[in-house]
Amino acid sequence: MSAIKIFRSCVITGVLVMLLLMGGRFFLTGYKRYVVNQNKKAVLTRRANLLNQQQSERKQKRHHIFRVNRFVNNARLLGLEKRRWAVYHVDIQDAVTFTEMKRNLMQCTNSASRYFRPVSFHIKSLKATENNAGIGNKNETSEMLFKNKTGDILMTLKGAFVVREEPITNDNRLIMGDNQ
Repeated sequence: MSAIKIFRSCVITGVLVMLLLMGGRFFLTGYKRYVVNQNKKAVLTRRANLLNQQQSERKQKRHHIFRVNRFVNNARLLGLEKRRWAVYHVDIQDAVTFTEMKRNLMQCTNSASRYFRPVSFHIKSLKATENNAGIGNKNETSEMLFKNKTGDILMTLKGAFVVREEPITNDNRLIMGDNQ
């Protein structure tokens, strides 16, 4: 009996060891699958977030393109196309009186059918130039250009008038958000 008890205890121990090893193997295999699935889930979640972000960016871009196209169409209706405008360059270098300078500057104001695009504007007192000429600080170019001119100010004005070739009609007035 003692041999049978020893044999039986060895068999039970062997079966328990086998069950323990098989359980450990199943556990480790399952755990590896769990880790792999967690990594796959993280990758898929990142991809889904990236796709959602790209989709929202595309939606925003479509919205911006729609708004730009609407603006361009409204501008076209108003006649704001380059071919419908004429550009007249201005380069004035002259000795003028205060009244003439005021009139020239008033002509540079903007309106619905034209606007002035300034590049540079410089004024210099003619009397200061005459006083400096006596001291020895001669400005030879000023003296040459304005020698025989009368006026109070040496004015230099550069820029361009941009003028609409067609007049604005009330039928064309379709400004975004403004229905007149």
